[in-house]
Amino acid sequence: MWAMWRGLKRILLVVALGSVLAACRVDVTVDVAMEADGSGIVTVTATADAEVVQRSPNLATDLRFDDLQAAGWVVTGPVATPAGGIEIVIAHSFENPAEANALVAQIGGPNGPFSAITFARKVVDKTTTYTLNGQLLVTGGLEAFSDAALTAAVGATPYATEIAGAGLTPADAVGITFSATLPGTLDNTTAPAGGDGLTWTVPIDGPAVDVSTLAESTDTRNSWADPVATGAKIALGVWIVVAICFIIYVMLMRRRQRIENQPWY
Repeated sequence: MWAMWRGLKRILLVVALGSVLAACRVDVTVDVAMEADGSGIVTVTATADAEVVQRSPNLATDLRFDDLQAAGWVVTGPVATPAGGIEIVIAHSFENPAEANALVAQIGGPNGPFSAITFARKVVDKTTTYTLNGQLLVTGGLEAFSDAALTAAVGATPYATEIAGAGLTPADAVGITFSATLPGTLDNTTAPAGGDGLTWTVPIDGPAVDVSTLAESTDTRNSWADPVATGAKIALGVWIVVAICFIIYVMLMRRRQRIENQPWY
């Protein structure tokens, strides 16, 4: 289930080692784009800079994504970037918010930065509400990017001593961004103003970041029909009343004519 997170950790650990030797860095963007019906796509883009490629020339060929592909993820790359680095794009479609939540949880693993992220969609009458809730947080610094089995084998978190000795922090080597696209009109969000859409920076070292967001969409199709239908109902009611009154009037007139035409003898 955590194949996605294992694949991402392979990239991040290589970069963590590279950052001890030079100004190496990898940036990871996780984007969830939802359509009006609740379906959409989760896309993960990992970009390692040129220093990483120079320090780890076999990185592109050493990475294996068979487990991700077996889990339904579509892998594009690694491909070279114009700046001399490499980029890997991993994507998976979803049919509803529940599937989106499961996919995002796969990316982060049980203790990863996206474990508490949830999307929801609710329809009431003609209004559809889309919500995003949860917090972004990397717990334990580099420990979040290491398998428990690997940590036990080496007796410590890989590269933690080297990075600390170099006076660096995990944030110097790794940048993680989370973004979302929701349908409808945005009512409120915790995303920083002035950014490109709904985008948050995942704190590698620091307090959790809240991603609470609410958007709404109202179906205005055939909205003109409501007053027309109401008017038609009123007209129908008036016509029925008039028709009944007319029928009663005709019946009374006929009765009156019969009485007047009766002979008086």
